[in-house]
Amino acid sequence: MLDFSVMVLPKFFNAMKINELNKEPTSIYDELRAIHEELHDVASFIFGLKNDYEVLEEKIELSTTDILRLLGISKASLARWREANAVPYRYISSNHVVYPFKGLYLAVKTGRATFKGFRRLEALQRLNAYKDGLLKGYMGDHEKHIEEL
Repeated sequence: MLDFSVMVLPKFFNAMKINELNKEPTSIYDELRAIHEELHDVASFIFGLKNDYEVLEEKIELSTTDILRLLGISKASLARWREANAVPYRYISSNHVVYPFKGLYLAVKTGRATFKGFRRLEALQRLNAYKDGLLKGYMGDHEKHIEEL
Protein backbone atom coordinates (compact mmCIF):
# COMPACT_ATOMS: atom_id res chain seq x y z
CA MET A 1 0.00 0.00 0.00
CA LEU A 2 1.31 3.45 -0.98
CA ASP A 3 1.73 6.09 1.63
CA PHE A 4 -0.52 9.15 1.14
CA SER A 5 2.32 11.55 1.93
CA VAL A 6 4.46 10.07 -0.87
CA MET A 7 1.73 10.67 -3.47
CA VAL A 8 0.19 14.00 -2.45
CA LEU A 9 2.83 16.02 -0.64
CA PRO A 10 5.32 16.30 -3.55
CA LYS A 11 2.54 17.65 -5.77
CA PHE A 12 1.52 20.11 -3.06
CA PHE A 13 5.08 21.36 -2.61
CA ASN A 14 5.53 21.68 -6.38
CA ALA A 15 2.39 23.83 -6.47
CA MET A 16 3.63 26.07 -3.68
CA LYS A 17 7.19 27.24 -4.09
CA ILE A 18 9.04 28.77 -1.15
CA ASN A 19 10.21 32.31 -1.85
CA GLU A 20 13.98 32.31 -1.41
CA LEU A 21 14.16 35.84 0.03
CA ASN A 22 11.25 35.90 2.45
CA LYS A 23 10.93 32.17 3.10
CA GLU A 24 7.23 32.62 2.40
CA PRO A 25 5.23 30.39 0.11
CA THR A 26 4.32 31.88 -3.27
CA SER A 27 1.46 30.70 -5.37
CA ILE A 28 1.67 29.44 -8.92
CA TYR A 29 -0.34 32.49 -9.95
CA ASP A 30 2.36 34.79 -8.56
CA GLU A 31 5.03 32.82 -10.38
CA LEU A 32 3.08 32.98 -13.65
CA ARG A 33 2.54 36.70 -13.23
CA ALA A 34 6.28 37.23 -12.73
CA ILE A 35 7.05 35.14 -15.83
CA HIS A 36 4.44 37.09 -17.80
CA GLU A 37 6.04 40.41 -16.79
CA GLU A 38 9.48 39.18 -17.80
CA LEU A 39 8.12 37.92 -21.11
CA HIS A 40 6.51 41.31 -21.72
CA ASP A 41 9.87 43.01 -21.07
CA VAL A 42 11.60 40.70 -23.56
CA ALA A 43 8.89 41.32 -26.18
CA SER A 44 9.21 45.09 -25.71
CA PHE A 45 12.97 44.87 -26.10
CA ILE A 46 12.64 42.83 -29.32
CA PHE A 47 10.06 45.27 -30.70
CA GLY A 48 12.39 48.20 -30.00
CA LEU A 49 15.28 46.38 -31.65
CA LYS A 50 13.13 45.68 -34.70
CA ASN A 51 12.31 49.38 -35.00
CA ASP A 52 16.01 50.24 -34.74
CA TYR A 53 16.83 47.78 -37.53
CA GLU A 54 14.07 49.18 -39.76
CA VAL A 55 15.39 52.73 -39.39
CA LEU A 56 18.89 51.59 -40.31
CA GLU A 57 17.60 49.42 -43.16
CA GLU A 58 16.00 52.48 -44.78
CA LYS A 59 19.41 54.18 -44.94
CA ILE A 60 21.37 51.37 -46.59
CA GLU A 61 22.54 52.20 -50.09
CA LEU A 62 24.61 49.98 -52.36
CA SER A 63 27.20 51.11 -54.85
CA THR A 64 27.49 49.65 -58.34
CA THR A 65 30.48 47.60 -57.20
CA ASP A 66 28.53 46.22 -54.22
CA ILE A 67 25.71 45.05 -56.47
CA LEU A 68 28.02 43.51 -59.06
CA ARG A 69 29.84 41.58 -56.33
CA LEU A 70 26.75 40.56 -54.35
CA LEU A 71 24.51 39.52 -57.21
CA GLY A 72 27.20 38.32 -59.59
CA ILE A 73 25.83 40.33 -62.50
CA SER A 74 27.58 42.35 -65.18
CA LYS A 75 27.71 46.14 -65.49
CA ALA A 76 25.64 45.82 -68.66
CA SER A 77 22.86 43.95 -66.84
CA LEU A 78 22.78 46.56 -64.10
CA ALA A 79 22.67 49.32 -66.72
CA ARG A 80 19.75 47.58 -68.44
CA TRP A 81 17.91 47.39 -65.11
CA ARG A 82 18.47 51.13 -64.64
CA GLU A 83 17.32 51.96 -68.18
CA ALA A 84 14.17 49.88 -67.73
CA ASN A 85 13.55 51.52 -64.31
CA ALA A 86 13.53 48.04 -62.80
CA VAL A 87 15.63 49.21 -59.85
CA PRO A 88 15.56 52.57 -58.06
CA TYR A 89 18.79 54.55 -58.12
CA ARG A 90 20.20 58.03 -57.70
CA TYR A 91 23.33 59.79 -58.83
CA ILE A 92 25.70 61.07 -56.18
CA SER A 93 28.03 62.56 -58.78
CA SER A 94 28.24 62.41 -62.56
CA ASN A 95 29.68 58.89 -62.54
CA HIS A 96 28.70 57.53 -59.13
CA VAL A 97 25.33 55.80 -58.72
CA VAL A 98 23.84 54.36 -55.51
CA TYR A 99 20.88 52.03 -55.11
CA PRO A 100 18.63 51.97 -52.04
CA PHE A 101 18.81 48.50 -50.53
CA LYS A 102 15.08 48.19 -49.93
CA GLY A 103 14.21 49.12 -53.52
CA LEU A 104 16.78 46.74 -54.97
CA TYR A 105 15.60 43.93 -52.70
CA LEU A 106 11.97 44.43 -53.72
CA ALA A 107 12.91 44.59 -57.43
CA VAL A 108 14.74 41.27 -57.18
CA LYS A 109 12.04 39.69 -55.00
CA THR A 110 9.17 40.68 -57.29
CA GLY A 111 11.04 39.65 -60.42
CA ARG A 112 11.25 43.15 -61.94
CA ALA A 113 15.04 42.92 -61.89
CA THR A 114 15.88 39.64 -63.58
CA PHE A 115 17.34 38.08 -66.71
CA LYS A 116 17.76 34.61 -68.14
CA GLY A 117 19.79 32.45 -65.77
CA PHE A 118 19.45 34.87 -62.84
CA ARG A 119 19.09 33.00 -59.54
CA ARG A 120 16.61 35.07 -57.60
CA LEU A 121 16.62 33.06 -54.34
CA GLU A 122 20.40 33.03 -54.16
CA ALA A 123 20.47 36.79 -54.83
CA LEU A 124 17.93 37.40 -52.05
CA GLN A 125 19.97 35.29 -49.63
CA ARG A 126 23.10 37.26 -50.47
CA LEU A 127 21.31 40.58 -50.05
CA ASN A 128 19.93 39.48 -46.67
CA ALA A 129 23.37 38.33 -45.53
CA TYR A 130 24.85 41.67 -46.59
CA LYS A 131 22.13 43.63 -44.77
CA ASP A 132 22.45 41.52 -41.61
CA GLY A 133 26.21 41.96 -41.63
CA LEU A 134 25.87 45.70 -41.98
CA LEU A 135 23.22 46.01 -39.29
CA LYS A 136 25.16 43.84 -36.86
CA GLY A 137 28.15 46.07 -37.51
CA TYR A 138 26.05 49.14 -36.72
CA MET A 139 24.56 47.51 -33.64
CA GLY A 140 27.98 46.65 -32.23
CA ASP A 141 28.01 42.83 -32.14
CA HIS A 142 30.01 42.31 -35.29
CA GLU A 143 32.78 39.89 -36.08
CA LYS A 144 33.98 41.94 -39.06
CA HIS A 145 34.21 45.67 -39.37
CA ILE A 146 31.76 47.35 -41.71
CA GLU A 147 34.58 48.24 -44.09
CA GLU A 148 35.34 44.55 -44.59
CA LEU A 149 31.81 43.67 -45.75
